[in-house]
Amino acid sequence: MKLLLDTHTFIWFIEGNKSISKKALALIEDKSNDIFVSIVSLYEIAIKQKIGKLILSHSLQDFFVYAASENITILPISESHLLEYYNIPLIAEHKDPFDRLIIATASSQKLDIITIDAQFSNYSNLVNIIW
Repeated sequence: MKLLLDTHTFIWFIEGNKSISKKALALIEDKSNDIFVSIVSLYEIAIKQKIGKLILSHSLQDFFVYAASENITILPISESHLLEYYNIPLIAEHKDPFDRLIIATASSQKLDIITIDAQFSNYSNLVNIIW
């Protein structure tokens, strides 16, 4: 499987947070799966840490190191991701630009998304959601 981690999933995995589902954890740890995280998730972490909205036990640099050590590929934002962004419907109660770019990335790259975020189910016609 090819799986894209939502920001919170990536954080919970790296931080060892017990809130991550057993299914999600098993899929991430399964070495036969290709695991990805968007650079937009690291950007979101950086912003939220800087403004004090997110307190973590690991530094931003640690997240890059742990991604590499866990064979999690960091995807850059590409032209195809940005073009796909325009195909993502604008839902009134869900305007989070980070989420929308994660969804566009998954749709463009044909990746399933591992997330607990209920808002992602609004896009189930574009991407497969796993939790």
